[in-house]
Amino acid sequence: MIKKSAILLSILTSALLAESVVELEPVSVTATGVEESVLEQPLSISTKGEEEVKLDQVIFQKDLLNSLAGVRIEQTGSVIGHTTAIRMPRSTSSYYLFLQDGIPVQSSGFFNHNGLAYTTFQTATSVEVLKGAGTALYGSDAVAATVNVKSLTKPSKEKEIIVKGMGGSAGYASGSAEVSDTIDEKNSYRANVSYMYSDGWRDHTRTDRYEANIRYDHNIDDENDVKIMFNFSRTDAEQADSFSDYENIENGSRAASDNPDYFDALEKTDVSRKFDYARISAEWTNYTYNDLEILLTPYVRYNRNRYVATWKDNLPSNDNQLNTVGLLQRNTYTTSWGRVIGGFDAEYTQSSLEYNQDFDISTYIKGPLYDYDVAYMAIAPYLHVDYDITKKLMLSAGVRYDYNHYDYTNNLADNSYDSSGKYYRPEDRTDDFDHISPKLAISYKAMEDMNIYARYANGFRIPQASRLYSVSAGYENINLDPETSNTFELGVKKYFSQKSYFELATYYMTIDDTIIRDRDVDGYRNGGKTIHKGVEVTTLVQMTEDIAGRVAYSYSKHRYDNDAKYGNNEMQQAPNNMANIRLILTPTALKGLRIMAEYQYVGSWYLDDTENEKYDGYDIGNLKADYTYDKHIRLFAKVNNITDKRYAVSANNYYGYNYTPGDPRQFYAGLEYRW
Repeated sequence: MIKKSAILLSILTSALLAESVVELEPVSVTATGVEESVLEQPLSISTKGEEEVKLDQVIFQKDLLNSLAGVRIEQTGSVIGHTTAIRMPRSTSSYYLFLQDGIPVQSSGFFNHNGLAYTTFQTATSVEVLKGAGTALYGSDAVAATVNVKSLTKPSKEKEIIVKGMGGSAGYASGSAEVSDTIDEKNSYRANVSYMYSDGWRDHTRTDRYEANIRYDHNIDDENDVKIMFNFSRTDAEQADSFSDYENIENGSRAASDNPDYFDALEKTDVSRKFDYARISAEWTNYTYNDLEILLTPYVRYNRNRYVATWKDNLPSNDNQLNTVGLLQRNTYTTSWGRVIGGFDAEYTQSSLEYNQDFDISTYIKGPLYDYDVAYMAIAPYLHVDYDITKKLMLSAGVRYDYNHYDYTNNLADNSYDSSGKYYRPEDRTDDFDHISPKLAISYKAMEDMNIYARYANGFRIPQASRLYSVSAGYENINLDPETSNTFELGVKKYFSQKSYFELATYYMTIDDTIIRDRDVDGYRNGGKTIHKGVEVTTLVQMTEDIAGRVAYSYSKHRYDNDAKYGNNEMQQAPNNMANIRLILTPTALKGLRIMAEYQYVGSWYLDDTENEKYDGYDIGNLKADYTYDKHIRLFAKVNNITDKRYAVSANNYYGYNYTPGDPRQFYAGLEYRW
């Protein structure tokens, strides 16, 4: 059971270390929906607080997340697009559940690997990453990690206005404004809006992005509270291609591609990626009954994802729109022996997808490749129990049942092919998937400031709508099953007298019935089994009054298990070693100044699954600083890739050699003014 004393200890520590950037006693809400000390939780969860996020001066998703152990976010050729690797190789597959303020940013059946672009990450106040299969509160896609981006903190007691501007390399410019106030004893609010523009350091990578967040808190009476949240983001980004010749990386080429077909496409279609996202939610909390908290959160959400598939020879365009209504219901009952959390999630999504050939090329003729609608419904009851066996020993158990239903309508001729004979349009049909996910953990507090735990969690991911209904020729009769995963984890967490925090987690995860893509025909089928194991270490240290540090290191190995083609080979794009080291100086001699030196290391990885060739990986250094001059003015600046290293963030030989260049040295500076 999470003791109130642990939360009070966290608050006290935060107050004592108010000048510190790193949070030495982190608190998290993601695992159970209840705010509690990370030390107390029998699972691996990494957090980054508001002060560290502020010093990071977030422009891209990688700025927000890559300092956490075992977390690797890389930007794609569309700048705001990204891939994710957490306890898995780098890929675009749906092994991650992306949340904003505890609510999914997309339906499980329509995973977009760029899902963090939907969140308002550039104005985020904090972030949490729950690693491994999720708790009973989370279902499909929460296989390798659950990422929760926080938007707005509680409204201020008195009116405050914050205006911020920032400029930098490659024509970068951004501006934001935030206002907050308490209207009366029952009503308060916080809202912000931001805009970002960049020409991009490569050709054809201009980016426009807007974000907005609104929070309104209303106290109905002593037993009822309501919190209304609105999140909005919109991105319009030109889309560069990868390089096939590594010399372009070594020479620092700024070209958008080295493929002539890409430049032909620029003359015939809009090679860009556009994300549109909006969500409004109303969280009602009731405290009528003693020791029972009842929470109900209805929400409405809109997603739109448009792009040109530059990785395809025929460069088709995609337009996918999603309209969703959802409901999260959670009850938390506290007893003398522990805690019971139970509830359900429900969601209905109406999706439309148009996948078009915008111009004639090779054997492809201008016209629709796919055109279909999908009605998707999901419902999932769950139960989570924390039981205090003794004062030091706690048992946590959970179970979740997920039911997912697709109703697919084809808007083209049934069972037909496009002009090339490669795209197949199946007739109308329905598909159903269900799964029971058990969870079990035991936690032993050897000391008040030390926790040792063991955890098992089952997870799964359903086949995506695009995998079921965007069918390649030769796969007309393939039926896909959900993937299932089993995560086993051992960990220890230790807090050292308000000066340091240490966490170590070792994990072993198996995934069965993996949904794999056959490169020759670009079709999907269920394969065999993969094994993922590793160690993650996080150390937060307040070395002196002036100096603090964060060390995040992970070792991992991802391999096939007796695969028919690859045997027990290691999987591609999966570096064994990753590290992020941060040294933060807050000199007492110059109060208000904070300087952070950062070192990022990503080890070598295989270019394909044959283990024949490796890419060396990369390491870079960054320098970030801010200075609070007085209660009104804050100055900030950063230099990324200080040595101007030339490297690739993505390298593979799946469809031939492909290299996505990392950013060169870039400078940014800005000013914040508060009223």
